[in-house]
Amino acid sequence: MKTIAIAGTFDSKGAEFLYVKSVIEALGLKTFTIHCGVFEPMFAPDINHIEVAEAAGVDISGIAERMDRAAGTEALAQGMEKLIPKLYEAGKFDGILSFGGTGGTSIVTAGMRALPIGVPKLMVSTVASGNTAPYVGTSDIVMFPSIVDVSGLNSFSTKIFTNAAHAMAGMVQFESAPPQDKKAFSCGDHVWRDHAVHRLCQRAFGEAWL
Repeated sequence: MKTIAIAGTFDSKGAEFLYVKSVIEALGLKTFTIHCGVFEPMFAPDINHIEVAEAAGVDISGIAERMDRAAGTEALAQGMEKLIPKLYEAGKFDGILSFGGTGGTSIVTAGMRALPIGVPKLMVSTVASGNTAPYVGTSDIVMFPSIVDVSGLNSFSTKIFTNAAHAMAGMVQFESAPPQDKKAFSCGDHVWRDHAVHRLCQRAFGEAWL
């Protein structure tokens, strides 16, 4: 059974993340929850914010006492960058999903960017319709506009959250179909097994491709 990691700020958006967790589990998939907010979560996660911050060598309790949002965001983002690939390598999850505003997006995408290309990564964000380069970088993170703020459950947010959960479920369960034609075609440093790709390369490179 595939497992989807749900990462985010469970202190301020606990109800929203619990809703997404229930949707994914109703689809017959497992969830692995990672809390990366500064304060205590609304429900018990598999990985808490203390562990995330410790991965960056930071004690999150001091930051929480000072209520320093900027320092918290930076520390937790650094922790996610170090911790998320280790959790993936340990087989804890097959894809990762998150929801958030600017702060949550900054924190979780730092971890997503550290994952290998091809690992499903979906970020539902209030900033997904703007300049996403600082969050995506050179990775294959899918940015999904939240349309409304990730704050509360209503007819708009639940539809967006449900769509995102189903999209992630589809990505982690997808298995590449075996090629119908066993003949391989070379395109630069890559090997392709698809006639359509071969024709595209022919049109792009002409006789140099043949």
